[in-house]
Amino acid sequence: MNEEVKNKVVIKEEAALAFADSREKLLAVLENDHLNMEALSDLEIFELFWATELFPIYSQKSPHTKRAYKQDLDYILRFFVTKTQGVKQLTILNLHEYLKDVHDQYAPRTVKRRNAMLRRFLRFLHVNDYHARDLSLQVKDQMKPEPLRREIDFDEMEAIALAFRHTVKQKKNRELLQLRNETIGYLLLTTGMRATELLKLQFNQVHETSSMNFIEFKGKREKWRRIPLSQKSIHLIHRLNQLMQIEGVMNSHICFNISAEDMPISYEALRLISQVASTQYTLQNNSPHWFRRSFITKLLASGMPLYEVMNLSGHESISTTNTYLQQIRKADLSELPYE
Repeated sequence: MNEEVKNKVVIKEEAALAFADSREKLLAVLENDHLNMEALSDLEIFELFWATELFPIYSQKSPHTKRAYKQDLDYILRFFVTKTQGVKQLTILNLHEYLKDVHDQYAPRTVKRRNAMLRRFLRFLHVNDYHARDLSLQVKDQMKPEPLRREIDFDEMEAIALAFRHTVKQKKNRELLQLRNETIGYLLLTTGMRATELLKLQFNQVHETSSMNFIEFKGKREKWRRIPLSQKSIHLIHRLNQLMQIEGVMNSHICFNISAEDMPISYEALRLISQVASTQYTLQNNSPHWFRRSFITKLLASGMPLYEVMNLSGHESISTTNTYLQQIRKADLSELPYE
């Protein structure tokens, strides 16, 4: 193993330690209710930032959200260790290099989140008198347009949903797991649900009436949502429920975990299923969120009013939904012939 690889392994291990529960250690560096930042190493400063500034806020978030923020902080730590003289000697040039690296490597959403994390960390240092200057003012989001997402037609959506079946490798309960995955894929593509919402979805949240079939659940920010279901969705859910009873699998979740009682599969499992399925058909490595984006784009492209799409998708602000609409218009303009 060469020196560079060894360093990366050490940095990754140290970064993982920074996110451990370390209350006893933190008590030792607190003096008269004031953080003695000067006595801390860079790693300890990151540890202190996570435990006192971030953990109280993000502890109630979903595992997926917490993992994303931990990865953001880990990225900042690795950058500081490998490309700067340390937190205390941080310069504006260092920050510009960080902004360029993040901008060049990541999608706009990730860029915005990682810049926000760095701003918060730098503000933490300034407020606690570790930096005389507020360097967070130097961290500005660069204008990087969201990549245009092509609209996928319903035939392609069904093909991807079907490909979810073929991600099952184990032989035990194979037919049941194939049906579960197909149902997951179809619901992702035809409801626009967030991955975390789908993972929590239970059979008793599926409703059938003479006028419509729908699911009703609490989504993000505890907001109630009602989403119509197609006849095929109802058919898949019924078949899945029946086969679970036949095979003696007792679980209230549609995305059930075969090895954990009354628990859904993890987000990581769903992410892997989604990526494998979409790669098989489209040669693209798509996450579960891509299917939500495609669904919203499809609704807007078909002419559904902005306000209706906002309610159906569970967006908090109509501005978020309007961002999708603007992307569609940009894509349409880009396809116009030159005169």
